Amino acid sequence: MSKLKLKKLFIGAASMVFAAALALSAAACTDNNGNNGDNGNTGNTGDNEENSIYSFHDEFHGKAVDDSKWDYQEGDGTEYNNPGWGNNEEQYYRRENARVENDCLIITAQIEDEQTQEELGKKYTSSKLVTKDIFSQTYGRFEARIMVTEAIEGIWPAFWLMPEDGVYGGWPRSGEIDIMELKGRLPGQASSAAHYKDGGANRYHSANYYFQEGTDITDFHVYALDWTPEYLAFSVDGVVYHTFEAEDWTTTPSTDVPPTETSPYDQDFFILLNFAIGGNFDGGRTPADEDMPVEMWVDYVRVYSLEYLQEQGEYVPGQQA
Repeated sequence: MSKLKLKKLFIGAASMVFAAALALSAAACTDNNGNNGDNGNTGNTGDNEENSIYSFHDEFHGKAVDDSKWDYQEGDGTEYNNPGWGNNEEQYYRRENARVENDCLIITAQIEDEQTQEELGKKYTSSKLVTKDIFSQTYGRFEARIMVTEAIEGIWPAFWLMPEDGVYGGWPRSGEIDIMELKGRLPGQASSAAHYKDGGANRYHSANYYFQEGTDITDFHVYALDWTPEYLAFSVDGVVYHTFEAEDWTTTPSTDVPPTETSPYDQDFFILLNFAIGGNFDGGRTPADEDMPVEMWVDYVRVYSLEYLQEQGEYVPGQQA
């Protein structure tokens, strides 16, 4: 099927599902001003009979993180043979920095007391939640509704995907898809990226989204990826600002698995939610002590299969399903 036909096929599916979703109300955590930040995109509740439309979702309606949906990656990366998580990050991840409260996942990044700093070897702690070995998927729509409580220098919240099995080899040969990354000192923008290997070079394709006047990363926004064999389309609040087409990506495997026309983005990827401090992403900047602690709030995470979206008719990348 041609790209044109595929994109036309998707145009009505999201419109139909989006219209149905708007007819439903969503219980949502609210920001410091009592604003739930829906921006007109309330979506559906994700409860009861609506569960069947998702391949994965968490509305965070319980009293604790659901361990049937999420696992944790803890520490400073050393036990994963990746000290500083590969980016010279300054935090130590712990599960106790994540909680569910008021229908919201809350990840707290904070400065620890001197004794804890000595024990952990890090000044800051935070949390990193993953669905590895629990849920992974190839293609479809991945979306989350996220905000941070303060826009301060040195924070790095992220919503992203990594390959479940890494069939083409180690990073970045099997790819990485960053749906949302924020720099706290730049509250008026968000970014996305796709990483891959091209010969001997580590490559990435990225773009920035700039918020309209009057809103920023301290308000709730829906960050989404629409992923097909033909392209990756990244959006904020339904506005597609970054598209990466299959004809422009490649990979150079280090395994015996031969690449395809769509590799490395033709395999199952799992979800990550984390709140980093410092690191290479923003030049090693760290927060001022007086600005801490700070929180990353996640209202929901929802994933739809490509098959489900196609069954709805036409589908617009960026539209909330």
